[in-house]
Amino acid sequence: MIRRGSISPEPNRSSPIVQQQANNQSTPQQFLNRRISRSAPMRTELHDKKYIPTPGTPNNVHRHDMNAADNNNQRYSDISISPSRPPSAAIAKQTMRIQERTTTFNLREILSKARWSTGKKILVGVLVGALIIVPIVLGVVLTRSKAITTTTTTTFSIIVSALWSFDSTTADLYGVYNGQLVNGATYTPISNSSLYAPYVGYGRALYVLSALNQSFLVSTPFLDLNYTSFTIEAWIYSTTSYTGDHGVFGQCQCSTCANQCLYFIVRASRLYIGFTLNDLAGSLTLSTNTWYHIAFVYNYQTQQQILYLNGVQDTIKSNSGPYQGTNGSIQIGSTQVFLTINYFNGYIDNLKVVTRAKSSDEILTDASVAAYYSFDLPYPNNDNGPNGLNGTSVNTVMVTGRVNQAMRFTGSSSYFQAYGFYQITYGASSGKFSVSMWINPSSIGSCTFVQLQTSSTSCVNMLGISSVTGSTGQLIAQVYGAFINGPFLTLNTWTHISWTFSPANGYTLYVNGILFGATGASSASSSGQLAWLYIGYGPSCSNYYNCYTLWSPYFSNNYISNTAYQGSIDEIYIHNRELAQVDVTALANP
Repeated sequence: MIRRGSISPEPNRSSPIVQQQANNQSTPQQFLNRRISRSAPMRTELHDKKYIPTPGTPNNVHRHDMNAADNNNQRYSDISISPSRPPSAAIAKQTMRIQERTTTFNLREILSKARWSTGKKILVGVLVGALIIVPIVLGVVLTRSKAITTTTTTTFSIIVSALWSFDSTTADLYGVYNGQLVNGATYTPISNSSLYAPYVGYGRALYVLSALNQSFLVSTPFLDLNYTSFTIEAWIYSTTSYTGDHGVFGQCQCSTCANQCLYFIVRASRLYIGFTLNDLAGSLTLSTNTWYHIAFVYNYQTQQQILYLNGVQDTIKSNSGPYQGTNGSIQIGSTQVFLTINYFNGYIDNLKVVTRAKSSDEILTDASVAAYYSFDLPYPNNDNGPNGLNGTSVNTVMVTGRVNQAMRFTGSSSYFQAYGFYQITYGASSGKFSVSMWINPSSIGSCTFVQLQTSSTSCVNMLGISSVTGSTGQLIAQVYGAFINGPFLTLNTWTHISWTFSPANGYTLYVNGILFGATGASSASSSGQLAWLYIGYGPSCSNYYNCYTLWSPYFSNNYISNTAYQGSIDEIYIHNRELAQVDVTALANP
């Protein structure tokens, strides 16, 4: 509150003051405007946020803005002073101070309100933002938590593998599940005879006699197969008839408890698998003195037991509960079924166990691909199939192939060789087989590019080119008095060839995936020995006289010449089965 004193009128002093104000065009309103304009931020708030009225103008002063215009239409401001008596200078000054203070108080109140309003807006904004952000953050955190949980679960699904090659060793290939021979069990003798050699043509196989209770045992560590998927594969060869039970693989915690004793056996010439009171019997018959690939798959997700013989599904059982054994040694060549221990009599080779359910395609590949040579870098001589029949190459060059890289053969003494093929012509009597590859000849002269041999004087030119003029070359496939004349080949062009055999269909030739010709039912003689495979021209096979001269009545002039091949070869597959049209089509369209 402002206290006002008594002020006596001073007419003689007021007139000059008013005149001076008029001359200087300065009023209390203008003075207040100058005070307000000293702070730019304050002016901005006043003009932008809220209208603030100016102090009242005295009754005796009237401001007229833009009331009149001169003859040149120029605008001006005119201050007219009424004849009423003006206030004294002190009163005017005091009035200005009161108005100024009142304006200042109003400004402070407005600024305070503005600040309060801004603070509330900020607070409300923060709260709204929190309400939006918090659910998002919680969602992200919970999602990440779920992802971490899933990853942790996957981490525990570790695939465990074990492989016993029995190549004069009791060790697991991975050095974990190493075992020991029991009761004088031994290995097959080193020999290239198919009567003693392992299915895989190098190394040896486990040899057990049931009469001596021989087997192979892995006591520690425990191979955990309970409540999980797993696959068991092996090659077996029995030297006696499959009467009764013949144990191949077993693991037993309790022989009389349901699902706690695992046994994989041959029962009465058929495959048989059991977890104890949860069993599956095969339907296909096994013979003696024959190599078989056997496999069992348990799929924990689908609750299925599946038996395979030579890569083909034998029988399947659904709604089969899991194996639940939590301890027990691994037995190979013997198994326990309830209170009886059963022994195998013969050879067991390359037994594998993996804790996942293999697909039917994987089982077929393991059982039927004897070798696969892709000729790809960095290891062009390696077998990329399941058996590891690596080869060697002499005087060859790596070039761009039909698929990745290929091997180029330059003529005489340029070849690739690998050993150990059990069911290719010489390996077994009437054994099924298929040989497939891509060829790209750089010369169309008579030559051979696939040879098989068991000794330096016993061999056969199996696939080659026949050329009479040297300008055109015809594909020839032959073996033991049977042959097929194929199409004429194009120089520097890739051509796919598949040559298959089975007693029922004889020899069949496919070119670029299309059936070209077949001999019909046929038989094949046997040397009883494992064969060497030569691609190109093998120098060790020096005497080819018996290969074609004795067959000349059958071949006329169409026999395969004993001359080296020049060109590239790629993607060689050796199968121990007769390929079907669908298989050949797949190989011809990589």
